This record gives sequence, C-alpha cells and structure tokens, in this order.
Amino acid sequence: MKIFISAGDPSGDLHGSNLIKELKIQNPQVEICGFGGSKMASVGNIFDRIADASIIGFWEPVKNLVRLKRDLKIAEQFFIKEKPAGVVLIDYYGFNIHIAKAASKHKIPVIYFICPQVWATRIGRLKTLKKYIKKALVIFPFEKEIYRNAGIDCEFVGHPFLDIIPDFPGGHSNNCLNIGLMPGSRIQEINKHFTPFYKAFLKISEEFNNAECIIPVFSDKVTEYIKKYFKFNFEKVKFIPHDNYKKRAKMDFCITSSGTSTVENMILGVPMVIVYKTSFLTYTIAKALINIKHIGMVNILAGKMVSPELIQKEATSEKIAEKCIEILKNKSIYEKTKIEFREIKQKFGVSGTTRRVAKIVLDEFKKMS
Repeated sequence: MKIFISAGDPSGDLHGSNLIKELKIQNPQVEICGFGGSKMASVGNIFDRIADASIIGFWEPVKNLVRLKRDLKIAEQFFIKEKPAGVVLIDYYGFNIHIAKAASKHKIPVIYFICPQVWATRIGRLKTLKKYIKKALVIFPFEKEIYRNAGIDCEFVGHPFLDIIPDFPGGHSNNCLNIGLMPGSRIQEINKHFTPFYKAFLKISEEFNNAECIIPVFSDKVTEYIKKYFKFNFEKVKFIPHDNYKKRAKMDFCITSSGTSTVENMILGVPMVIVYKTSFLTYTIAKALINIKHIGMVNILAGKMVSPELIQKEATSEKIAEKCIEILKNKSIYEKTKIEFREIKQKFGVSGTTRRVAKIVLDEFKKMS
C-alpha cells in the first residue's frame, strides 16, 4: 500500500513523522511518499522539505510560488504514475487544498488530519473541503460538530501532543526563576518578537534578581541566528531544543508567540503571556478574517481569557513585563492558571491519537481501494 502525506510546517512535520512511524508499525509493507520536513524525511520518502522552509502567512507563499507550483506538479505526476491508496493532509490548508484537488481529480481518496481552523476564520472553506476530502480527523472536541454539520464525515481523535508530551512533576528550582522566551519558529516571527521578549525579561530581572532565561529553539540554525542578529547577555540565557519537554516543564513562566507553543505550555502546566506582532498589512488582513475573541488556543478552549494576550501595538516590552510581573507576584492568580490548564487539558481526550489515526487511515484506504 502506497500513501502520500503532505505537511508544510514544523508542527505538521513532527506529527507527520510520528504518523509515518505508526503506519509502518501497523503495516510494515506500507510505502510513504510526499512533502514535509527533516523529521518526515528521516522515516519516509519526502520529495521536498517545504516544512523546513516554513512558507506560511500571506506574503511568503507568494514569494515561493514557483516552488509550490513545482511541488503540485510533482504530486500530480505521482498520483498518475503510482496511483497511491490515499492521501493524508496535515494542516497547512493553503497548499494542501490544492493537493486534495489534484488527488480528487485522479479519484484518490483524501483524509485530512489536523483540519483547518474554519471556526476561527473562513468558514466558507467547509464547502471546499466537503467537495475534495473523504474524511476529517479533528483534534479539538468542538470541531467534530462543525464538520459534521457541514456534511463532512468526521471523527475526533484527540490531540497528538498527548502522545508526545509526558506528564512531568512540577519540580521548579528554588534557586532561580526560569522565564521561557518562545518568539516563534519562523525567522519573521523571531524578528518581530525576540527584542521585546528579551527586553521584557530584563525588566522582570529587575523585580526578580534570580530570574534566568530559557529559549527553546527548533534547530541550531535558529540559535546561531539569534546570537548573530540580537544583543543579549549570554550568561543569563540558556538555549534548549524545542522538543525537550522535560526542561521546558522547568519553566516557571513563559512569554510566547501565539501558536502551537501555547498548547504545549498548557499541557506542561506553564503559565504564560501570549504575544502576537506582525506586519501592518498581515494584521489588517487577519483581523478582517478572524471571527473569534481570542488568539491563544488555551483561551479559545476555555472560552475566556486564562492567559493574557498582547497584540500588535500592545506587544511592547513594558506591557509584556507588566503582565508577567503581575502574575508572578500574585500566587493565587498563578495557581489558578495552572488549575485551569489542567481542566482544559482534560478536553483533549486521551493519549493514543497517532495510533488511532494510523488505524483509521489504513482501514479507510483499504476500504476505499
């Protein structure tokens, strides 16, 4: 059985690689091809590591149009020549919907895992998805009803992070206050966020002289980039791998950009301030499209502001530091946040998501062939 998998960002690459491993456990004869990143390339035949490039947003895909068009051509030629049993799409709607259309054209069934957040923006995408995909596998419980109401076969499979992030004891050090800085995975995000994040940390250090800084990074290249282009005190900064959850669990607090990291921090029980800063044009477009009150997934799931959000003009080092210090100095707020995180985590279902997804994929494609 041949299966084509497509993921286009670091998070999708991580979940895609784990899915490929599980598919091979459940069916050792399965052959995996497609698009992804370094992690997927280590376990499957990846034609282009687009996930490593993080071609995301409104402007980046335009700049990479030639590459993306070439990849679509590669995919279609693969569909014609190899006729895979099916296609699995992981997030990354802007590119993956074209993969779905190409697969549908050649009568190849498509399963979408980690579906587009249509409830946040562009609800009209449901009509397009209904036309081109056979099944949706969603990771948030409330998504199931949205997709089923649109006439799309859908299953809630739980969140894959429950398979990846173990439960760690909250053993924080009495000697220091560990402040995490997570400016984002992409260079554009780092350029916008790192300076105000680090300046906020310096202000926190003035209030807490035992404060130390932890920066989780996706690669050594990110570490090198930050060291080259930003000024900071090396003695007070410790870089760690992004997926070293044991060390991340030692963070007492985190200043993070909006995105996947907010979910990870919630699972780890690390209180945070969520920050989002982008270009004026991108923000203007996004604001016109978004139809939800909050940008942080923890707040969306809670239906209220659990972790403070600072967006655009509000995302200054002064205001970030002020929010952090306010929570760190108030033990009742700090502990209440951790309790609410545990309650939100319970909504994610139980571990075993990747195993369930692999079984569904194999069963469905066998049934459809």
